[in-house]
Amino acid sequence: MVYKSVSIILMAFLLSVASMPLAAQGGKSPAPPAAKSVVPPMPLAKPESVPALLKKANKAYAKKDYLAFRKSLQRLHQLRPYNSGYMSQLVIAHALLNEQQEAYSMMLTMQQQGLADDFSQTDATLSIRGTEVFDYVNDLLKIAGNPTGQADPVFVLPEDVDMPEAITWDESRQKFLVGTIAQGQIFAVGMDGEVEELLKASDANGMWAVFDILVDVPRNRLWVTSASMPGFSGYTPADKGRSALIELNLETLEFIRRHPVPVDGKPHLLGNMVLGPNGDIFIADRALPLVYVKPTDEEKLKPILFLKEMVSQRGIAMQPDGRIMYVADREKGIMVVDLEGKQARLLEVPETLNVGGIDGMYLKDNRLFIIQNGINPQRLMRLQLDSSGTKVATVGPLAVALPEFELPSFGTIKGDELYYFANSQWLGNTGSQKPVTVVRSALNTDVDLMKPELEQFLKMQAEENKQNPSVKKEN
Repeated sequence: MVYKSVSIILMAFLLSVASMPLAAQGGKSPAPPAAKSVVPPMPLAKPESVPALLKKANKAYAKKDYLAFRKSLQRLHQLRPYNSGYMSQLVIAHALLNEQQEAYSMMLTMQQQGLADDFSQTDATLSIRGTEVFDYVNDLLKIAGNPTGQADPVFVLPEDVDMPEAITWDESRQKFLVGTIAQGQIFAVGMDGEVEELLKASDANGMWAVFDILVDVPRNRLWVTSASMPGFSGYTPADKGRSALIELNLETLEFIRRHPVPVDGKPHLLGNMVLGPNGDIFIADRALPLVYVKPTDEEKLKPILFLKEMVSQRGIAMQPDGRIMYVADREKGIMVVDLEGKQARLLEVPETLNVGGIDGMYLKDNRLFIIQNGINPQRLMRLQLDSSGTKVATVGPLAVALPEFELPSFGTIKGDELYYFANSQWLGNTGSQKPVTVVRSALNTDVDLMKPELEQFLKMQAEENKQNPSVKKEN
């Protein structure tokens, strides 16, 4: 990563987060959140909100007040511990204050989490360069950006499949179903890449942009989460913030009914879904930290969980017995929801695992598979859970920094393979996007996440301490 201006990068990072599909920002509470069945009033902006801290950091850097700059970055890292951009900027902040050991420690944390960077590309790190410790850890960070694992191309979607966002396997048709944002279309796609349009948003079916598709073969149902938003061809300001679950006959595609989000005066975006063992459908809201359920024997959506810790929800998965559900957040990681006890807490993960920037998340055989496009490098990871399903036991990278990866996003499990979008059209200007490629990765490869040679690092660090003690600034 080349650093031309720390101030510019911070602002660019804020803008990139804001440009993601309805990504929200908020604070963090250290206590595990309790699940609630009602929607509370929206809280007032906190004094130390992420946007406010970014503004403060940019202002401090512009004034060369590096102590204030570092303090703002430290607070940002506390609020968003998996945000690799804040971690990188914190290394630079320490370097600007000649805080060598603190900079090295953060670099090592990044390396342990499998993150990639190159801190030799900015003059801001001159004070921490030229040492064996820096060279060693920085080389490891650069190596972390090398392609590893495998993702085999399956087919390339035609150019007129505009902004695909959802993909699932339809066992009844023996084809993939692909949903799009731009036209609100659903296509059937064969393994050979042959495409057939099945549905398109209209007044008759009540669809807008398509965000997820769920196939329920036993009940002959096709479920679609849809929302009105800029980027959808039929968008009108009057429909801004509206979202609904669409129920269709799986075999005939006949429209059955529309299940709108209950009116509460707030914007909503129904996103990813998971099917419970009894036919209940659980849906993550991307605009607010809410999870809805559509009970199998009822027609209305019900908000069942307010996950106050969450910022920008994406993937959702569930254990086969329906007791535990997992909700992924791009900033906060993965929430474990005990549906019987109506409690929620963050998934326990090792310190060497960064669970930020998740889009798609899927579960098979007590293993979570996460697609991370909000960190560097972009990757597909396998998380083996313990017997309780609340803690990550082991970690395995399946595909990392592959040339095909340009914002990989969502997928679907078919057999022992994950089929997923290798690139996304959220990047680029309308009309100039690269066609989206669907790739597949095997889920049962024997790989382990390697840890750094800590003994060698600590030995070099101790030697550096003797030869060139770090000069610490006032805290």
